[in-house]
Amino acid sequence: MFAACAIALALAPSPVPGATPATPPGVPPEGPKLPPAQPLAVSVDNGPPKPELPEATVPVTPPAGRRFRKRQRRQRDNRHRLLPLPHLSSQPATGLTLGGSLNYAYRLPNDNFNRVYGLAWSRVSTKLVQDHILSARMRDMLGRREIFNFGFWASLDPVYPFYGVNNHGTITPAELQSPYNLIRMDNWGGWFTFEHPLYTVERPGRSPGTLRHYSGIFYYVDIVRGYANSRLVEEYPSAEGTTRRGIVRLGLTWDSRDNDWSPTEGSLIDVTFDAAGKWTGSTSNWGRFHTTVRHYWSLGQSKVVLAHRFTFDSLWGEPPLMTLGEFGGLFPMDAYGGAFVGRGFGRRRFIGKHKATASFELRFAPVEFKIRRHTLGVGLELFVEAGLVSQTMTDLLKHWYVSGGPGLLLIWDRFVVFRVEGGFGKEGGALYLQSEHAF
Repeated sequence: MFAACAIALALAPSPVPGATPATPPGVPPEGPKLPPAQPLAVSVDNGPPKPELPEATVPVTPPAGRRFRKRQRRQRDNRHRLLPLPHLSSQPATGLTLGGSLNYAYRLPNDNFNRVYGLAWSRVSTKLVQDHILSARMRDMLGRREIFNFGFWASLDPVYPFYGVNNHGTITPAELQSPYNLIRMDNWGGWFTFEHPLYTVERPGRSPGTLRHYSGIFYYVDIVRGYANSRLVEEYPSAEGTTRRGIVRLGLTWDSRDNDWSPTEGSLIDVTFDAAGKWTGSTSNWGRFHTTVRHYWSLGQSKVVLAHRFTFDSLWGEPPLMTLGEFGGLFPMDAYGGAFVGRGFGRRRFIGKHKATASFELRFAPVEFKIRRHTLGVGLELFVEAGLVSQTMTDLLKHWYVSGGPGLLLIWDRFVVFRVEGGFGKEGGALYLQSEHAF
């Protein structure tokens, strides 16, 4: 039987190429099967080749039990800094001063100076002294390392001091605050200055030194009122009333500091001439020559900085009362006596046409704390100052006023400085709380 089956299979016809094989029993027929269709070659222009997405960018469903990773936060633009700050300061002449400021700075990476610095400032003291400032400083906006400054200022001071012009007699601490030596002074005004680079010295590893031309226009209105039986009414009644000060200022500056707010090396020097008269809108005709030399040295590898300042200021003509007790230059300030020059003496204690001062400070900030992206430096300082004031140049060297003392420093990102100082001189002493270096 098996032999017969084998013979039958051998005699069966062989499959014809292309024919459908027989269907096995129990399987329904599928019909004829055609060869697979060949796609037609069609030319399609898909444009330039597209880069494939990297695998990491393709969203993948996370396995069960796992959470999606949080998206990384976009990095902050550290070029822009907006810093609101409360203000706290104190000196005997104005009392405890409270207020606030809004500080804006625009600084490029690896740059030591702010390209733009804006300040809105408002403060009021316990003696009702008000001070309001809106100002801006812009550096290198034209790509030539130039500096623009402009601002507006308003001050209302019911306890403004007046101790007489060229008064070198001794005044006791109790008399410094006596109503006899106080007046009412209100000031309103604004300014615009421009510093244009003339020559730059590149110093590898150090900040470049730049010689600049300086020009500016200033306009202020001073309203002076003397109290009954006060020193002003007795000695200088012509100063009462409204005085206008229109000033044109020209000069030169040299700046090689490594930082605006807390320099550790370099120098800042200015030489300026002021002209004021009827043609500038001033009440009287007068002029001024001013120069200030500031130097900063880091002592070796330590964090000790030696800073010094020399200033000379000379007036001629008929300067108003406000100008008699003021240093000019890049940063006008009260003279001689107060929180920025002549520390230890009463504010504007010595005033006159000719003034000179020398100041020395040792600043030491060895401790630094990291607070997120910021740095807080804590340190100490020692200072000594000497001043000269007179109405005539020949009498300038006749009277010397020396003071000094210690201080505590807080420096935030080398951008905000807070100092607490005790100044002591022959007429007593004073405690100062201020939000920037004296120079």
